[in-house]
Amino acid sequence: MSDRFDPGDLIVLNQYGFFITPHYEGAVGIIVSKPYSLVTPISSENETFYIVYDVLLNGELFKMIPEEFMEAYSKYEKDTK
Repeated sequence: MSDRFDPGDLIVLNQYGFFITPHYEGAVGIIVSKPYSLVTPISSENETFYIVYDVLLNGELFKMIPEEFMEAYSKYEKDTK
């Protein structure tokens, strides 16, 4: 299982994350769960596997957000020096 994020990590939604909710563009979220797996059927022969997390964004809990829909917030921090 991936360990890309840990509980307590700060994230922002990327362009795919806006499919979930376009109202949180630029909002910083916090990972509130360990990663867990989700398998979704696409068709009778195919399944898709996701590593997902529960995320708190602006006081609202979003469950089962794929890690591909998030980026680490540190990537957006500006150097103030």
